[in-house]
Amino acid sequence: MAAPAGSDIATALGRPFTINELTLRNRIVMAPMTRRLSPDGIPGPDVAAYYARRAANQVGLIITEGTYINRVAAAAYPNVPFFHGDKPLAGSDQSAFSSSGRTSNRSATRP
Repeated sequence: MAAPAGSDIATALGRPFTINELTLRNRIVMAPMTRRLSPDGIPGPDVAAYYARRAANQVGLIITEGTYINRVAAAAYPNVPFFHGDKPLAGSDQSAFSSSGRTSNRSATRP
């Protein structure tokens, strides 16, 4: 089978995609990138704004940045968000797709 032409690829990327119960508006996916911009492990409004800008520009799926769990050996770099504790989790809930029209239900994965 021949490779699709450039415009065919762009058309395919713009189509909605459904797998199980997840429907994406398109096939554009932003990979996780740890940006180290969460002082004391707490994501702030700037983190929410970062993801909101990407969501507003029609990214189909945004996989948020790496986080640290509650283990001393896990925290190798400063300013990476924690995925434990009340303040970091409240900041994460605020930032995870807060302006995309869809909200991530991260509380479902909390211990």
